[in-house]
Amino acid sequence: MNTPPARRRPWASLSGRVALGAVAGLIVAAVLFAAIAVSLIRGEATNQAVAELDRQARAVAGLVSERAANALATGQAFSTREPIGNLEELAGPSTRLYYVGLALSPGASDPTGGLPETVARDLDPDLLATDGSQAFGFTPTGATTPTFAAAAPVTVNGRYLGAIVLTRPQAEVSASWGDVLGPIVLAIVLGLAVAVALVLWITRRATRPLRDLERAARRVAEGDLQAEVREGGAEELDAVARSFNAMVRQLARRDRIAREFLMRVTHDLRTPLTAIRGHALALSDGVVPENAVPRSLGAIASEANRLEVLVTDLLDLARMDADRFRLHISLVSAADPMRAAVDAMSSAANTKGIAIADDIADLPVVTTDPDRVQQAIGNLIDNAIRWTPAGGTITVSARPGTDGGVVAMVSDTGPGIEPDMREMVFEPFRSAETPDGKIGSGLGLAIARQLIRALGGDLTAGDAPGGGARFTIHLPPEAPGRNDEEPPPIADGGSPGTSQVPVA
Repeated sequence: MNTPPARRRPWASLSGRVALGAVAGLIVAAVLFAAIAVSLIRGEATNQAVAELDRQARAVAGLVSERAANALATGQAFSTREPIGNLEELAGPSTRLYYVGLALSPGASDPTGGLPETVARDLDPDLLATDGSQAFGFTPTGATTPTFAAAAPVTVNGRYLGAIVLTRPQAEVSASWGDVLGPIVLAIVLGLAVAVALVLWITRRATRPLRDLERAARRVAEGDLQAEVREGGAEELDAVARSFNAMVRQLARRDRIAREFLMRVTHDLRTPLTAIRGHALALSDGVVPENAVPRSLGAIASEANRLEVLVTDLLDLARMDADRFRLHISLVSAADPMRAAVDAMSSAANTKGIAIADDIADLPVVTTDPDRVQQAIGNLIDNAIRWTPAGGTITVSARPGTDGGVVAMVSDTGPGIEPDMREMVFEPFRSAETPDGKIGSGLGLAIARQLIRALGGDLTAGDAPGGGARFTIHLPPEAPGRNDEEPPPIADGGSPGTSQVPVA
């Protein structure tokens, strides 16, 4: 019974979290914007209202000054009550008008014009004469909110007589929260709606490459090694897509190489098995003449040896891939295992008509596994034998290294290695057709590099001075491995009792 996939919560996905984070940021920004905008708008409204009150005070003071001057010039009576009352209507219903100063009409007894005396005393004739107006505020007796005031001088022939004072309550000057907040909130809501829609669209578009990557990864997990991710997103996502595509191509290439190797190793296993079976059946049936029995037994031994070498290589490679295989570390003259490898491979080289030149100098004593060094050098010589034509020469040379270790080189006079193939030749199962038309298992060089690296060194490929290939080994004075007397059991089909250590 198939379990239906769990429903994804919006905030569980990357796009959902990005969108929620962006929306939360927008809301916080909108609240701050609203608070600042309301404060600025109310402040600007207050400033404009105070400026308007100041303008009105100047206008009223100018009219009073003009009327007083006309009255004095014509000898007519001038009363402040009537003109001020008329001017109050011009100033507006919420504006109070006061005259503070010398009496301009007979019978005027209140020099403050009804303005609180403490406020009237704050008027500065010098400031009024210089600036033409004075703005201030006060809180009337019994009131809870302040009142704004603007004063302007009343003059006749340049003589200061008094001042016209206009007052207006703060509630009438400042814009209320309700007047300002409504339009701002409406604008914020509309802006947020548009912003959220854009955020959702952008996050969905930005995370689309990740969804494509998820689908492609699922296809690769199901065995489709042709799946690739299209580029075209952000730079970082394009870099991930390129890396993913390179990984898939590498997997496909390795899969192809593994299949080719399986076909080759099947052939390599079947050929000696067929020969062994044929000789064994012939011997068991008694059809082999007595004088030919040793020859048949020798053929069986030779083919069995081929099988053993191939199986040993496969087992070594599997152990090295699992970072566990046998090492026996000891003090040894570095020249001994190298000369032993030359001696062991001389017969195979002579059979093919190839000369092996020994150019191994006196080398220092190193702490390493001599058997593994001999195996690595032997693999390199075996590779050189397969690629060097008859009549060619293989040179094995070694010199002390600058770090107290050893630098060894195996050179041949074969066709050499193309520069772009000098790393690929160390990949397991990679093999090409040799000049004599044979294809190996593709394990020798891979095992040689793994062995040298397990001993703390490295193996590289390059060109020999006279043409051909040269493989260079850098071996340190002391290998990082150790001996195991009682190794742990091997998982996945290994044989108990084999001494193994982790490979660095």
